[in-house]
Amino acid sequence: METSSVLKIEPISEQNQAQVRQFVLDGLAEHFGFLDTTLNPDLHNIIDHYTNQGHVFLVGTVGNEAVCCGALIPYDDHTGRIVRMSVKKTYRRHGYASRIIEALEKFAMHKSYSSIILKTLAHWEDAVGFYQSKGYEQNRLEGDSVVMTKALLTTKSC
Repeated sequence: METSSVLKIEPISEQNQAQVRQFVLDGLAEHFGFLDTTLNPDLHNIIDHYTNQGHVFLVGTVGNEAVCCGALIPYDDHTGRIVRMSVKKTYRRHGYASRIIEALEKFAMHKSYSSIILKTLAHWEDAVGFYQSKGYEQNRLEGDSVVMTKALLTTKSC
């Protein structure tokens, strides 16, 4: 792992789409102990599913390697939803998830969302703790998942 390189965050591209798909699927397999790729049809063509639909899908790269990602989709007219947050296993604990979520929050503010919602599994204590450290509050449980929300600071023009 090349930790001396700078993390570059940009929209997903044809060049890194396959890498992103693989590390997201690897993370799912790691967390669940198995992998059913039919449960993740959005990963078959991330650009078509997200970017071409007007959504934001960001990728963090170190050198030529995609190492983290996250997407912002609309939840309703005033709320964005963060999905597909993932960091490649060998690059965790380097602040990359923080950088991606901060970039997604900036996009959410640019889209004039007043809040962001996300969902993670309630027993993923590391993920829940991470989101709490970023200002997200547990809102409600939905089965095994916890829904977390964060109000965004909005600035109004004079």
